[in-house]
Amino acid sequence: MEQPKRGRPELDPGVVPEPNVKPHPTLVGVWTASGRPRDWNGNYRRITRSSPPETDTRGRAKPDRTGERARRAFLDTAQEWVDSSVTLAGALNKRSTLAQVWAAYKSDLRKRGRLEETIYNYEPMMRDTVTPKYGLREIGMVNTAVIEDMLDYVGRERGGSAPRILKDNILSGMFRFAIRVGALGPGNPVREALLPKPTNFSRRRGGAAFVDSATVERLLIAVYTSTAPCPTLDDRVVHPTRRHRVPTVTEYCDTYDIADWVLFVAATGWRLGQTLGVCESDIDFDTAILTPRGAVRQRDGSAQVWIDYTADNAEQDLNQAKFITKPVQLPQVVLDMMSARIKRLKKTRLALPPRPDDADWPQDLLFFDLDDGGPRNLKSMSRRWRRLAAALGLPEGVTPHSLRKHLGTEGISAGLDATKVADQLGNTSRVLRKSYVRRHQPHADVTAMIGDKLGPALSEIERRRSG
Repeated sequence: MEQPKRGRPELDPGVVPEPNVKPHPTLVGVWTASGRPRDWNGNYRRITRSSPPETDTRGRAKPDRTGERARRAFLDTAQEWVDSSVTLAGALNKRSTLAQVWAAYKSDLRKRGRLEETIYNYEPMMRDTVTPKYGLREIGMVNTAVIEDMLDYVGRERGGSAPRILKDNILSGMFRFAIRVGALGPGNPVREALLPKPTNFSRRRGGAAFVDSATVERLLIAVYTSTAPCPTLDDRVVHPTRRHRVPTVTEYCDTYDIADWVLFVAATGWRLGQTLGVCESDIDFDTAILTPRGAVRQRDGSAQVWIDYTADNAEQDLNQAKFITKPVQLPQVVLDMMSARIKRLKKTRLALPPRPDDADWPQDLLFFDLDDGGPRNLKSMSRRWRRLAAALGLPEGVTPHSLRKHLGTEGISAGLDATKVADQLGNTSRVLRKSYVRRHQPHADVTAMIGDKLGPALSEIERRRSG
């Protein structure tokens, strides 16, 4: 039978106990305070302090009548000793607030090389919604029920996919961090929390929708030649005096220089930021080889910057080489389009204002902002695509990423090697087959194989029935 431990219970790391205060044995008006605080490494230390001298306005010594001066001297010295042992594991404990853990978690994300834009995307939800209501709650008092209440509150306040983002992208990692540094014991309370049922948001499952070749062909023809109206998506009631002529699809694409970009996305299957980061100097017109050097990314929540692949910190900044693509060869029709485009851009650049002194983007971007010649805004391009897709009546869920999925599906269907198609898209073969190949489709060759295998048996059945 295990014997119970005797004596004083152990203190939690970082705790300074109340001292034992008693009068000094020889000095009148002086007290001593002693105790054994425990630092963040679990070590104890005996600390003793006497009443510090204090004088009145006439310079006469004042006695410490209650021992409070000795107590304060002990607490100050003990806390200083405990603080000197603070490490990452000791800076947080179960009594730390949610706001303190979030601040430490952000520092840990930066130390591990997480993209700064990711932290900026998380910050508004935590700063404006979560921290004002739950920021002072101790992390040790947060259980699954509190997490679900937090998700419900965020869902009511922010709507959309905010509860899912909070649970999967913020709280899950933050509580894993708290467990890792010893502030919490094993068992992540976020893992078992259930998401609230969305009331004002229906999330499209499976990402961008797949499109067939006929839809892609119709899209490419439309952006260059369609006379269909392309109205705005704004639902506001327009005053009669402010009505304007609705442009056609072709006029809209010409105004915002979209048509060539749509063709380029369909021909390369690249991501939005990659296509907007292509430069004229990346193309070798003799060999038709395109070797990308950079991509357009988002910084500080809204700023668009061009990131150089060849920089020393490129792999870290581009999220473990996700956006780095190997050189690809362009079809002749796309190469001709790019040659004609480069000639037109020379006149367009003459109308632009002088290049800013602090410009950090290449001068030969192929798809640039028509106001200053800098990188295009990713959100603006997505908004213009939605307007174009609505005008052409494209199926729901079709985005520029759908053209990427189209290239992957058609490449595998044509019998190309999966490694070659994956190189074109900048993915691994596993990701290609999982996310970029349309599944559960009828296949004529499989049907023919089944017919060949079952044919002899069916012929024998027919012979026996007729005999």
